[in-house]
Amino acid sequence: MINEKGGRAVKPAKRTRLPAAERRAQILTVARDLFVTQGFEHASMRRIADAAGITPTAIYDHFADKEALLTAIAADFFDGLVAAMTVPPDAATDPLGLLRQLMINYVRYGLAHPNEYRLVFMTSLSRFVPTLGHRGLPCSGVVPAEVAQKTVKAMHSFGILQTGIERLVAAGLLRADDPEGFADSVWAMGHGIVSLVITKGDSNFTPIDRWIDTSIGILMEGMRPRYSTPPPTSSR
Repeated sequence: MINEKGGRAVKPAKRTRLPAAERRAQILTVARDLFVTQGFEHASMRRIADAAGITPTAIYDHFADKEALLTAIAADFFDGLVAAMTVPPDAATDPLGLLRQLMINYVRYGLAHPNEYRLVFMTSLSRFVPTLGHRGLPCSGVVPAEVAQKTVKAMHSFGILQTGIERLVAAGLLRADDPEGFADSVWAMGHGIVSLVITKGDSNFTPIDRWIDTSIGILMEGMRPRYSTPPPTSSR
């Protein structure tokens, strides 16, 4: 089917009755895919409804507008990310091993959900700030309830990483002067790996686990404690 602009149109789904929870999940899946393939601005509520097999008015029984859809997609994504990054205490016996496992889980989860990851972390939509408040809500202005809820989930996922950094500081493996900056740096490393593989494919890069090990090793060198006296040098 070709639309009036010459592009391939989305084939409307057959209209069937679904329980409210299943319908909500279906609408989110359809919206996620259309936001990625057609762009947020072009994927209208009518197009989303048609692709989901419901009437244009019925979609508003579930979501007020596209911003609400996008925020719900992000909230669901963060629920899964928090679950993926919740490492059992006995899964890593040392702080460095825990940090490594956290980032492996982060990267694997992001790569398993590339469309959601694109929308949450790889877009710059003026009406939706996907990384809003990973440390907290804005100090001023009115924040819609659904955005506040999503922000709390983003804070939770980032808090897991920051706790891992704090364990390294407590063990004397990292300096104590900038734990927040260290957490941002480790997150940026994980995000860089996910975004590069999503856009370029994994065949272009080092295997994921080894790539993470190398990246963490490089970061650790820059975050280790600085000693007042240089280490002893061997004499000839």
